[in-house]
Amino acid sequence: MTFRQFAFNNVWRNKRTYAAFFFSSVFSVMIFFVYAMFIFHPGIESEKIHASVATGMVIAEYIIFLFAFFFLFYCVGAFLKKREKEFAILFVHGMTPLQRNLLIVLENLLIGAMAIVCGIGLGMVLAKLFFQFAGFLLDVQALPFYVPLKAIALTVVVFTLLFVAISVFTVLLLRNRSILELMQGSQRPKADPKASITLSVLATALLGISYILALTAEGVYVAVLLMPVGLMTVLGTYLMFTQLSVFLIGILKKRRVFYWRKTNLLTLSDMAYRMKDNARMFFLVSIVSTVAFCAIGTLASLAASIQETVLRINPYAFEYHSKRENPEQLQHLRLIESQLESSGMSFDRHEVMIRVLPEEVGDERIGVVKLSVYNTYARAAGKEKIEIGEQEAFVFLKWFGDEFAPERLIVGGSSLAVKKDAAVLPLFSGLGFERLAVVPDPVYEQVRASREEIRYGYAIPAWKETMQISLFLEEEIGTLAEDERFYFKSRAPVYHSMKQMANTALFIGLFVGLLFFVAAASFLYFRLYTDLESDKRQYRAISKIGMSESELTRVVTIQIALLFFVPILVAIVHSVVAFVSLQSFLDLMFVGSVVKPTAIVLTSFVVVQTIYFWIIRNRYLFHLKRSLY
Repeated sequence: MTFRQFAFNNVWRNKRTYAAFFFSSVFSVMIFFVYAMFIFHPGIESEKIHASVATGMVIAEYIIFLFAFFFLFYCVGAFLKKREKEFAILFVHGMTPLQRNLLIVLENLLIGAMAIVCGIGLGMVLAKLFFQFAGFLLDVQALPFYVPLKAIALTVVVFTLLFVAISVFTVLLLRNRSILELMQGSQRPKADPKASITLSVLATALLGISYILALTAEGVYVAVLLMPVGLMTVLGTYLMFTQLSVFLIGILKKRRVFYWRKTNLLTLSDMAYRMKDNARMFFLVSIVSTVAFCAIGTLASLAASIQETVLRINPYAFEYHSKRENPEQLQHLRLIESQLESSGMSFDRHEVMIRVLPEEVGDERIGVVKLSVYNTYARAAGKEKIEIGEQEAFVFLKWFGDEFAPERLIVGGSSLAVKKDAAVLPLFSGLGFERLAVVPDPVYEQVRASREEIRYGYAIPAWKETMQISLFLEEEIGTLAEDERFYFKSRAPVYHSMKQMANTALFIGLFVGLLFFVAAASFLYFRLYTDLESDKRQYRAISKIGMSESELTRVVTIQIALLFFVPILVAIVHSVVAFVSLQSFLDLMFVGSVVKPTAIVLTSFVVVQTIYFWIIRNRYLFHLKRSLY
């Protein structure tokens, strides 16, 4: 048997342990390859989606590569630790450290080569489906299939370098141990798990403070606190698994009534060791799952809220704003209406006159509008009306955190008390003024302004069908005159562009998030099956002193359930807190409620995790019970 055959046989004999590692590698290669197919597709150059999709795909490629490197590096290191006894036997039979290193490199490259071939092959098979799904999300015609030679070359080169780099780093970081230490392997006696009370309290404090800050932050402060809160949450999560969990198990073990009840003694004793041994894995799964949940949930919320967002920032399908001295106003209005009539579009035109106050207030020009006219204009756009008293003026704040210091506003010789509401944004902006104010009708009539502006809004029920008309009018009229005497804007192109960008982000984030989730599931699978042999010895010994099959099933089910669901539960709690905090920030972007998309995302992951748990639990019990008889 040659050395290469020996390496191949090593991989084949450990195929059950390597399975999750291999399939995660295949999935990473497949996603990378499919995105590369999009980037190099010859038909995407002529599409309007080229810039946003290609840029997003390139970013996704970097994310996939970096994540795959750290994930595979962790897995390979853990595999080698589990094989310490095997290496000890090989050293006894004459293997040199150099040969061991060469064996590790050959095994990694063998797995890597098979993963690259299977990933590219699976990507080729599913490419058409991916193209159709992308076309549906981006609202364009599905791209045709092609032979992706550039994508294949890029994927092969990138992942070959990745597996070579992992092999080299793994070999360089291997510690030299005595044959006796290697021979003991995972059977070395373990110290009783102990936890620091100080670090346990610190974990509780960090998570508690993080949650409080996240839940109480509003608006732009959410973005400001994102980094410090995120770091505190990560550190708190690590300490929770390494210290707090062991500390709480220790408290339960001291409650003898509970600890000595049925199989609790076995469950809790084993749980303390498992929590300590698997702390880093629990931490990684929790953080990776949290990132996946938050990314997919946020992107799904953005995609689901596009229409609502566009309606809020574009209250009318067409809007034309003009200064009084604009000579082209009548010509432009006739062009707009003739295009709508010739296309058979029904519409209603609404208008509002604005007078600009002659004197600045706080270095700003103020445009005032009559209360009744503004409310009519707002009602036609489906917006809330303004309510003010006879001696009040409602002054709009332009964005969250904006301020208007004066408490009174002089309009037409009247001194009006300023009324403000940060939750109510202005319905429109102007050309010759920076801030909009609504004043009572009698006060407005007293204003003798030298500058006036008028705004026309076209309410069109079938506004989504006005895309071609909108593009034609934007070309004929323009969007903003060079001398700023008028501007024109339409809703349909904005909606199409925002929908395309949001769905592009969702398309990219969905599969990157799935990659994270698959990696998290692989961590769990790997950890479980690396403990299988020691569990067989343990339960074989316990069964000889009277442990029944039903008790074995209950104990193992509880242990596997904790392994599968504790990290996911922590990730869900982190994600829910993050989404509650993000809702306040997303309100500034006119994004609707994140409750429904979040619930769908979290429920879907829990269902998939439950099915995965049930399958793995049954297979694990099968192997355990077969070893007892």
